[in-house]
Amino acid sequence: MKTIYLIICVLAVPFFLNAQNMEESGKKAKRYVSSEYDRNALTFIGLDFDENLSSEVLTRFSEAQKVPEKYYDNTISHNLIKTEAKRDSAFGVMLKLKENDIAKWLNENKVGQQILSIWFNRQPDGSFNVDILKERGLFNANDHDFIVASSSKRGESSLMDMGMQLVNQSYVLAFDFYDIMTMEQYYNKNETATEKRTSNGYRASLNSYLLKLDFNDSVAAVFFRDYWVGENDPNKADRIAAFNNANFPFVAVSNQHNSVSATQYNPEQPLAPEVQKTKSELLDQMGTSAIEMVLTDIERQRQDFRVKAMVSDVKPISAKIGKKEDLKFDQRYFVHENRVKRNGDITSRRVAVVKSMKVVDNRKVTTGQTEPSTFYQIAGGKVDNYGMFLEQRNDVGLNLFLGTTVGGLSGYTGRVEYYMSKVFGGLVGKDKSGKALTSWKIYVEGAYRGDSYEFDEFVDDFTFTRFSFGVAKDFYPVSFLHWGPFIGYGVESGDWEDNMDEEKIATDFVEMGARLGVNLAHNIQLLGSANYYIMLSSEIQDKDGEVLNEDFDYKGFFDDRMGLGISIGLRIMF
Repeated sequence: MKTIYLIICVLAVPFFLNAQNMEESGKKAKRYVSSEYDRNALTFIGLDFDENLSSEVLTRFSEAQKVPEKYYDNTISHNLIKTEAKRDSAFGVMLKLKENDIAKWLNENKVGQQILSIWFNRQPDGSFNVDILKERGLFNANDHDFIVASSSKRGESSLMDMGMQLVNQSYVLAFDFYDIMTMEQYYNKNETATEKRTSNGYRASLNSYLLKLDFNDSVAAVFFRDYWVGENDPNKADRIAAFNNANFPFVAVSNQHNSVSATQYNPEQPLAPEVQKTKSELLDQMGTSAIEMVLTDIERQRQDFRVKAMVSDVKPISAKIGKKEDLKFDQRYFVHENRVKRNGDITSRRVAVVKSMKVVDNRKVTTGQTEPSTFYQIAGGKVDNYGMFLEQRNDVGLNLFLGTTVGGLSGYTGRVEYYMSKVFGGLVGKDKSGKALTSWKIYVEGAYRGDSYEFDEFVDDFTFTRFSFGVAKDFYPVSFLHWGPFIGYGVESGDWEDNMDEEKIATDFVEMGARLGVNLAHNIQLLGSANYYIMLSSEIQDKDGEVLNEDFDYKGFFDDRMGLGISIGLRIMF
């Protein structure tokens, strides 16, 4: 009866969630998603408050960390700001910095001058030129830009002008590491027992701040009128002095908080690496992790940091983006369509969800014939190439399943899945689609069941716990449905209520079968599976895990816990 009740709940809850999701989708449809995308430029800045290990961490950070290829690299030489300012705290919690203070520090350290010197290729004599501007404008252009430019009077030279628009997409990402500790300091602070001090390395808290160099029309006008230095400029000295003394506006965009670490097991630990990482390597690892976490947060929050591209074909779904936009294998994108209402408002509608299956290398200036990357659909409706566009919407790559299994190794079941297919991109050949390598997952599953059994006038209540792991693959024959085989290995143990000697029975098994899922939302599925369990061996163990009887007949005692089982439940994708 409990099982039937649980199944009813599992079936009912998704419909509630789906209704809620549709309601939320309706609200979100009012939000306009622009189909335009241009590369942003990034500058990393470290903020050093001269605290414990801060100089050590930030010096290495400023020297070693590089801007990802997805962005124009505006790395400057003076990218470490040492400040004597005091932090504010409340109730023992460190408060975030004030963006106005950060903007002031950026101007005091001439960060705006350094960024504009990159864009306008400032020479040792103080003169500017537009060589970098032209180069970046050409590199930013896509096939559509190329075709439009080619039909204009100025031809391809108009693509170079796009560089001026890109200057106003210059961002500064300031990193403030605090509460930095070695693992030894962390253990000492928390009075950790000696046997639990298993790792070495670093850990810290991090506040990061995204600011935009506001190179708007009025700022640009002042720059070209008062600061621009030509090769034979008669006012060269005055213009150089004015440029060096200028304050440029920085606009606060967003801020994030993260906890970061770079640790490894000590040499004597079973999972310790064969060769311990050096201090520099650990600091580099922490810096890389910090950048990845922060940029992931920013991409999730801000659509101007998410890659977008028009759908260029539908068999298969294709778009002209690739490695230049940091497209990765099996990466998630939403397909949108923008519509104009009668009152002139533009509304955005999510049409479908797709994942990449072939990523092209487009890291070159377009000639109008760029090869597209291809995608497969996992949710939504019909996609066309008459105005629909893709928008990057990264997923975590984790799925959570909760449900129940009846028959076989029955019980309340939970499963975590991770998409290992994300690392398969390098295996896709130039002329292959890559679809066979998509949606591969590793999984870990657990289940619990209590039941009553009778043996020769002996009746007792048993509890069973099982764990398994394995691999699975999803196929999407249609957009709202997926299926896939799986195979794994697991163990199950049983205990009973009147077990005075604290013994337990145990068996190991192979599981295999197939799963079928129906979309209730793009990231929620009602999932059923047929599972077949093959017992390998069984035994009785004492409370210390020592084998008492290795010939125990698990199948004979629990003949209902074998063979075919059916699972049903809810899968949520993150």
